Amino acid sequence: MSSLDGASRVRRAVHWVRGALTGLVALVMFAMMMLTTVDVVGRAFSKPIKGGFEIVTFMLAILVFCSLPLITWDEKHIRVNLFDQWIPAPILRGLNVFWVMLMTIMMAIIAYRMWIQANLMAAGQHITGALEWPIAPTVYFLSVMCCLTTIILAFLSWQRLFRRQAPAADARDVDAENAGVD
Repeated sequence: MSSLDGASRVRRAVHWVRGALTGLVALVMFAMMMLTTVDVVGRAFSKPIKGGFEIVTFMLAILVFCSLPLITWDEKHIRVNLFDQWIPAPILRGLNVFWVMLMTIMMAIIAYRMWIQANLMAAGQHITGALEWPIAPTVYFLSVMCCLTTIILAFLSWQRLFRRQAPAADARDVDAENAGVD
């Protein structure tokens, strides 16, 4: 087996995971929209969906945490770059590396703490109020999504740390591309 086969397998796996997450995000968003619509119409006729708020709460958490790896991979986080124009490029590159590494560490801590919380919820058999659904499986899933985001951030950290040219995500490059300025 050559390294090209391994790289090809990794690309296919990444493509599959991205597609699965994108599909799940779309499905959950559509389901939230339909559930909310049916619930609102049902309320007009005094027939709301039992536990509708709880279901939407679960779906919202799944939506947000499934979107996190996708947004991270595409580096589409909100970024405030008020002072970037006055910071020299080598320092800005160093700051970019530092922030991605810090985000990696913080996301790993969040994933770990969420896993611990899910363990506590499972041990305590925590359930929702109206539907009496167990909460722990959802929290485990959210923790796994945080782990996936941590892996992506670690890859981006590695990439930025060892890339020789300035990162394409530098604010100056993006601003110049968006404005059509050379």
